[in-house]
Amino acid sequence: MSLTGTPSANAIKKARYQFFEKGELPPFLPISIARSWQRCAALGINSHLSNSEPVTRYELDIAKERSTYLLKLAEPELDVLGASVADSGSMILLTDADGLILDRRGEGTFLRKAEQVALKPGVNWSETDKGTNAIGTALAEKSMVEVWGGEHYLHPNQVLSCTAAPILTPQGELAGVLDISGDARLPQGHAKGLIQMAIRQIEHRWFLELAEQHAHIRFHTNPTLLGTPQEALIICNDNQILFANRVAKQTLNLEQQDEGVALNTLFIRVPTQSEIVQIIQLKNGQQYSAIVRTAQPKTKTIPTPAPVTRPAPAGIYWDNASQHQLSKATRAINAEIPVLILGETGTGKEIFSRALHAACSRRDKPFIAINCAAIPEGLIEAELFGYEEGAFTGARKKGAPGKLKEADGGVLFLDEIGDMPLSLQARLLRVLQEKEVSPLGGGKATKVDFIPICATHKDLTEAVAQGTFRADLYYRLQHFVVNLTPLREREGLPDLLDTLFESSGAKKRNITLCDKARLQLLSYEWPGNARELANLLKTLVALADDQTQIITSDLPVYIQNFNPYKQQISNEVSGLNTVTDNAIEEALAKYDGNISAAAKALGIHRSTIYRNIKRKNAT
Repeated sequence: MSLTGTPSANAIKKARYQFFEKGELPPFLPISIARSWQRCAALGINSHLSNSEPVTRYELDIAKERSTYLLKLAEPELDVLGASVADSGSMILLTDADGLILDRRGEGTFLRKAEQVALKPGVNWSETDKGTNAIGTALAEKSMVEVWGGEHYLHPNQVLSCTAAPILTPQGELAGVLDISGDARLPQGHAKGLIQMAIRQIEHRWFLELAEQHAHIRFHTNPTLLGTPQEALIICNDNQILFANRVAKQTLNLEQQDEGVALNTLFIRVPTQSEIVQIIQLKNGQQYSAIVRTAQPKTKTIPTPAPVTRPAPAGIYWDNASQHQLSKATRAINAEIPVLILGETGTGKEIFSRALHAACSRRDKPFIAINCAAIPEGLIEAELFGYEEGAFTGARKKGAPGKLKEADGGVLFLDEIGDMPLSLQARLLRVLQEKEVSPLGGGKATKVDFIPICATHKDLTEAVAQGTFRADLYYRLQHFVVNLTPLREREGLPDLLDTLFESSGAKKRNITLCDKARLQLLSYEWPGNARELANLLKTLVALADDQTQIITSDLPVYIQNFNPYKQQISNEVSGLNTVTDNAIEEALAKYDGNISAAAKALGIHRSTIYRNIKRKNAT
């Protein structure tokens, strides 16, 4: 055994022979590793093979959108941890509840080895896909797990030393996993403490945002620790506990199923409202310093989170035309008219919807978002309409209210509405007409008041014609339509590129972008739109050294090799055929190099001029 309690390399080698060759379970393996090896063997996983195929970019975008809140809450800890392990040959990974890697930090010298074993966004590290590993085994064990070298089930992953633990929502549901992975030859003794500290911060932040909407009690024996992740925090409804954080559960000896107990069964006297520190006492005699809010406050809008791709203002994601549409859409929402947002993937439909909510008269009411494409068809009905206790196998005790009821008084954002099953379209239409919702399981219908904002990248008129989208629901939703412009057609692309580049950390680290690389980026078509551009710039800056210049060869190969003259886009071909080089030069001279003004005067697209400039530079 090693000094850390982990079996030595020789012991693990013998253990692998004993298990994989003789079919015997070594008695000295850590319990969590032994259980995992047995699960993997039962699944028939080949220890010499590895499924490293990432999901598609679109599927990863969907997974990120589904975990938007987790990404927002975890981003500060990812940045801090990434900086902490930057020089230790380690990497920070954040996954969703299925083990799919969503984000990573602290690549450094470990990047090449990480790429070889597919430690990158879009790859699933559940036990089913990767055998015994810290991420997948933490999901299976629902607790912190350390997997060192040869304890990994798959041979290729024995180069890793990994520590991971699950992140839980205030409701006790699994939200994702935080992991530190590094070289198995290097000590990783810091990993466990760092992960525990980071997860406490993330879960505490999650609880605080939920607590702002409810009555709650925050307490600790040391008053200086109130407001920190060390405090116990319970969220209440009248005299009943709704949710309790890990510290409170330990302090009050509560189990998950015990949430719902009455406060007067725990406290000698039910605490009274106070925004200053007071003393409370449990029935076991223990005294605590506490801050109490017993009266439910007016619903408070949580500030719109900046997308995880960049800290720049959300407004840069759309152009002047979209800003004008935002103003008109705000008037529509204030008049209780539904808004339908159309746009390609990555154009900022959810960002637009959040800005719309923040600008409308319901800004102090809930904004509830649900992605119709990200939730399995069998679960989306329960997510939307809620359910009664026992409505189906696996239903939560006491049921769930559903997103429609949660949005009461505010705004309901239905992303990818074009992917909603036909059966649910009929139920949604009924809710919009009757202004009441009935949960699954036959519960009582309740009145709801919300304004729907729907978004999709699909052509709904075509979907109606094909019978995959109800015509009556379409006509109910399309009273005011917002069309978000694709990035390749926006006049402000140069400004957007420069702003995103600076906000990715380039200015702070004195990293520049050479003119040829910038021109190549401006010429690219950007099928993933602003999100794709932001992600790429963030990656380029992360991989660049301080005080260096990013050149064309640093760009991804598919962008380096992109040749706009091979693109058979009718309006571009028309522009290039009808406008001479001289005309373009004269227009640029007339408008002092203003490409947008020159393009408008010539009646061609701005990208035509960029491509003309690039062609001349290349000759």
